[in-house]
Amino acid sequence: MKRRLIILVAAVLLVGPLWGVGLWRGLGRLLCEFPPLTQYVEHAPFSVLWFFVFMVLALGAVLVLTRPSWFGFKKSASPDAPLKHRLPMWGWVGCVLIAVFWTLAWGRFTWLPDFVRENTFFPLWLGYILTMDALAFRRAGTSWLSRSPRIFLALFPASALAWWYFEFVNRFVQNWWYAGIAEYSAGYYVVMASLSFSTVFPAIFTTREWLSTFPWFKAAYRNGPRCPSVSRPGLMALMAAGAGLFVLIGFFPVPFFFLTWLAPLLVLVPALALAGVSTPFTDLRRGDYDLLFTLALAALLCGFFWEMWNVHSMPKWQYTIPYVQALHVFEMPLPGYAGYLPFGPICWCMWLGMKKLFSSGDR
Repeated sequence: MKRRLIILVAAVLLVGPLWGVGLWRGLGRLLCEFPPLTQYVEHAPFSVLWFFVFMVLALGAVLVLTRPSWFGFKKSASPDAPLKHRLPMWGWVGCVLIAVFWTLAWGRFTWLPDFVRENTFFPLWLGYILTMDALAFRRAGTSWLSRSPRIFLALFPASALAWWYFEFVNRFVQNWWYAGIAEYSAGYYVVMASLSFSTVFPAIFTTREWLSTFPWFKAAYRNGPRCPSVSRPGLMALMAAGAGLFVLIGFFPVPFFFLTWLAPLLVLVPALALAGVSTPFTDLRRGDYDLLFTLALAALLCGFFWEMWNVHSMPKWQYTIPYVQALHVFEMPLPGYAGYLPFGPICWCMWLGMKKLFSSGDR
């Protein structure tokens, strides 16, 4: 019970500071608006200086992931390559779903009913999830779906809940908005959006498992610099600092928009540690970065497909990110892809927190 209480405190810290700042700033109507429809908002103009800064940081992160030996990682002995298995049936189903709904999403066929044309996102990404899970099974003989279908299915509602949280944060930073949904009723929008949001966790986690079947990752990331342990008071101080970052987001959303993808980690990771839950950061004490880095890469790979499949679809999302609106790859400014790197670990920590909060015993 005490450990669940810690997770509940973390949940309050993820929401409470922003909500309080919103009420202080007189944004109560915006926070309670239903459905939370988004719209284009003009932000700070393009800045060469800040674009350069974000690009340097993004390049540094990419170099750490692709050239770990440059940053103190010692290459471990490569594990044996896994035995390959036949692609399971659900993999072929996934390939068919991708082919059909990618065509429908981009085809703009006049004969296609509006309901089908407006709702290609979920089946398309369900196809991706099934395909990636099957590819992981083919390489390793195990996968999320094959090990535990119930847990695999539980990822979908957990994912929807998590992304609705980021929709809440976006009420302040307003870095993305959805085009083509103005005529949706409240109920229709919430149901269809929740279905789309439900694919985030399964997409990242199945991609991460597929990446982990390649021996290179285990050899490259499992013998890095060891991080010191943090004391219990230190963990509590980190949680408080994370809550403070949300206050900054609430009062100064334009200059601190990037904290959307950093502040949740500063609350969740120490909270999980206090609750006795191992996270991707726990392994860093012994120099093992495998889970952390493959989650980051999995989110980045999913980000590429999210942006690619979004670009010619309708409805679609678009970005209004301060300072960096240039060099777009699809709809996303190039430096914006760096936000996917912490997003993978955030999703994993959110999933761990939900499991701790809602599970009972070994269920």
